[in-house]
Amino acid sequence: MGYVVIAFRSREHSVKFSAILTERGIPNNLVNTPKEAGVGCGLSVKVSENNYYFAVRLLRKVNFSSFAGAFKVKEYGGRKSVRLI
Repeated sequence: MGYVVIAFRSREHSVKFSAILTERGIPNNLVNTPKEAGVGCGLSVKVSENNYYFAVRLLRKVNFSSFAGAFKVKEYGGRKSVRLI
């Protein structure tokens, strides 16, 4: 099982979005954007696959202009698979 990374071009927006998710009770972490994604400011919000749809609904409401994309990340054998979703 993997997780989802929501990337922004603004560190400030990454931090704000993480706080919004936390306020709504959606578990998340601030993480380094996977280099395989090739986007963003270097700081992204990580959510479980189960919470991805809740996060997207909130993301649409806040409409941050710096949103760079959402990526599904799977780790196996020391390697990462990163796919835009």
